[in-house]
Amino acid sequence: MSETIAPERNDQPGAARCPGPSTKDIILDDKDGTPAAITTESYEFLGDSDLPYSRYTSKTFFDSEIDKMWSKTWQFACREEHIPDVGDTYVYDVNRYSVVVVRHAPDQIKAFVNSCKHRGMQLRPSASRGCLKQIRCPFHGFSWNLDGSLKEIPCQWDFPHIKKDDFGLDEVRVGRWGGFVFINLDDDAEPLENYLGVLTDHFQNWPLERRYIALHIEKLLPANWKMAQEAFLEAYHVLATHPQGLPTAGDANAQYDVFGENITRFVHTIGFPSPHWKRPMSEQDILDAMGGGELGLKVADGQTAREVYAGHLRKNLSKDLGVDLSRYSISEMIDSIEYFCFPNLFLFPGISLPMVYRFRPNGDDVDSSIFDLMFLRPLQDGKDAPHAPDPVRLDFEESFTTVEGMDQGLAVIYDQDTQNLLMQTRGIKASRKSGQTLGNYQEVRLRRMHMTLDNYLSA
Repeated sequence: MSETIAPERNDQPGAARCPGPSTKDIILDDKDGTPAAITTESYEFLGDSDLPYSRYTSKTFFDSEIDKMWSKTWQFACREEHIPDVGDTYVYDVNRYSVVVVRHAPDQIKAFVNSCKHRGMQLRPSASRGCLKQIRCPFHGFSWNLDGSLKEIPCQWDFPHIKKDDFGLDEVRVGRWGGFVFINLDDDAEPLENYLGVLTDHFQNWPLERRYIALHIEKLLPANWKMAQEAFLEAYHVLATHPQGLPTAGDANAQYDVFGENITRFVHTIGFPSPHWKRPMSEQDILDAMGGGELGLKVADGQTAREVYAGHLRKNLSKDLGVDLSRYSISEMIDSIEYFCFPNLFLFPGISLPMVYRFRPNGDDVDSSIFDLMFLRPLQDGKDAPHAPDPVRLDFEESFTTVEGMDQGLAVIYDQDTQNLLMQTRGIKASRKSGQTLGNYQEVRLRRMHMTLDNYLSA
């Protein structure tokens, strides 16, 4: 049953923690060599003032984000398996910005503004993929080589004023890491490696370039892009939004970390009851609540539910995926480990929860956004990643449970998360209070995101 948890007494703002075992305590008790990156703690108190609701509802604020932030940040545009072959293209859109990413040589990728230098026509349709021998405008037929250099002008006799060397496509900066292709519209932006901070170090344990997209879902959400992704930045909501998870999921005792301006993280355990759950549970009870009972799994003396369930997954997923998972710890196998890279990318390095999220404004609409949900599976040794699948697109009211290949338990969780958003959008507009009041610890990642955003808006 659920009860209110009494906070620890501490006069230092942000220092209070949920009573009982912490996420770090639980993971270290596994005693199986969990990578130090997971249990490293990095929290700082960032203040407790309210965040104005106008940040989510104001068109003026929204337009400022487009002008000053989206045009300046490194953004995940596509995976390498979206464009595996020479000539493959992928169009990435965010609000008015549209970029064509192209593999112009076997190991070389460029990106260009998706606009013809003649009369501004889009060179490729928004949100499209293709394989080309050249980049050709569908309006009048101006064409460019895959490296962006001008190739042909129909009726060139009428354009003596065009100098070929000055009429290449407008190039956009490209960065590559972990199988991801990033773009940045700012020619003066810092290098991607610097921007990613601790990710390049932490993810040495989890080489995402050796994973591939097994499923991609793109869903429209009835909320501002920031509000939508904030629903996934904390585990505080599990108590009310996902009560079915309380017997087996850490929430109030989750760990929150801030690694500089761009990177934050939470870690919450699976296979250990929520501090809100007051009904006594044996390790077998916990395993049964995780679905282990239906699989005939038993907890032997000296074992934990976490150990047994992780071992089951390690054995069966190794067989199903054709990869050796023996090096992965219990935490890596089953826990919810979520990194956030500003402005909109979420990375889960775990094996059973291998998600990637991306959130973007839905065109020019302040009150809606696009949520990309991808599942990255480990790739067999010696195998190349298969071509990335096209996204399954869901409208506002469509359920994740309708997607073929989607785990139905996870689908219900994503439905619960996203069904909150319309009510929250309506609620902040009806509120007499001018802003939201955040927890010092459990919601620190939200505050850090807004602080980083403000750095761009005030530049």
